[in-house]
Amino acid sequence: MQTVPVAEKNVKAFYCTVYDQAAIIGKIDGRIYLFGTDGSVTDYEPEMAPWVCILGQTAMADTQAVMDRLHGGYAAIACTRLQEVA
Repeated sequence: MQTVPVAEKNVKAFYCTVYDQAAIIGKIDGRIYLFGTDGSVTDYEPEMAPWVCILGQTAMADTQAVMDRLHGGYAAIACTRLQEVA
């Protein structure tokens, strides 16, 4: 018999604003961290809750941004969209 390695759980990360500053919030090994756009890493404290606004999951938003770029960007998508008007 051989021991099969178990994959670690995927870490979910979300775009957010903290005190009106853009950041990413994620839970790693049971602790919640805030990753600032300037490279800072901060522990999340419950006192921060009123000033944190979760915007959306990073994986989903980044995937949509890549697909938009593949299709020519926002303007190209808006201008070439099929008009289903009878």
